[in-house]
Amino acid sequence: MNQPFDLTVMMYHYIRDPGDRAEAGSGLMGMPVGAFEAQLDELSRRYTFVTWRDMQMALQGNSILPESACLLTFDDGVCDHYLHAFRVLHDRKISGLFFVLDRSKSDSLVLGHKIHFLLATLGLDAFRESIWRKLGTLERAPFIQAEESYQRKYPSDSTDERTNLLKAVLQRDLSVELDPLLSELFEKHVGSEKETAQSYYLNREQIQEMAAGGMHFGGHSRTHPWFDWIAAEARKTEIQASASWLRQFEAGPWAFAFPYGGFSDDSPDLLREQGFIAAFTTRTQIRHTNPYSIGRLDGEELTHA
Repeated sequence: MNQPFDLTVMMYHYIRDPGDRAEAGSGLMGMPVGAFEAQLDELSRRYTFVTWRDMQMALQGNSILPESACLLTFDDGVCDHYLHAFRVLHDRKISGLFFVLDRSKSDSLVLGHKIHFLLATLGLDAFRESIWRKLGTLERAPFIQAEESYQRKYPSDSTDERTNLLKAVLQRDLSVELDPLLSELFEKHVGSEKETAQSYYLNREQIQEMAAGGMHFGGHSRTHPWFDWIAAEARKTEIQASASWLRQFEAGPWAFAFPYGGFSDDSPDLLREQGFIAAFTTRTQIRHTNPYSIGRLDGEELTHA
């Protein structure tokens, strides 16, 4: 597919209700299951759902997508996708494309998900204060410098802007240095990180059941970094890890979703080398000119619009 193409791609993360098995008392809220079902019903009236196989064929020039095509995608490979999304999609005979992280049973949470749990448990101000108290004098200077560098991007004093500012510092500038500290805070305030990870991410058996039920899977890296922040060699390693993981249960060529939507100029070549023929961002768009920079609409945000 060398020409611009129109495709509505929906993006979902957490799909859960308070107190259910996915939320499990964590305080991590998401799109209510009923709202997800209602949105699918509305989408089905306006669009023709397509599968990853349909899109794969179109990208390879072997078919064309129908008018008003819509692809459903799900990021991070969390348990919600098995407990709720899979059931809802399977009942409606709809296929979804699930972007999973390369995680094994012995792995802990990736940094971004530790942040989710700690924010839900402590709240923004207490979370930042807990980090600050753990930092030595020499470590506080780069922390302040990083915060100041993002204040132009997040100038508002709203809770959302302040949260995004802290996330940027932790996920980008100080991700390597503060990851062990966040694990320490997790063990103190939330519980066992490894036990949490085992129930939080999709496991191999769940993925196999979903695949047998018509779902498809794509890559989402191993450690969920910002691709526009890490070095080229690290990007290559993350993509290779995704390709190795996917070979176990999905026939290529594959799709990839950039963690946080972070795009780097060399990513298309790196992805192509490892067998990926498409990549998805978090940019809001339905007309696409580059198969390695396909935009999406956030399903949860649309419910609040």
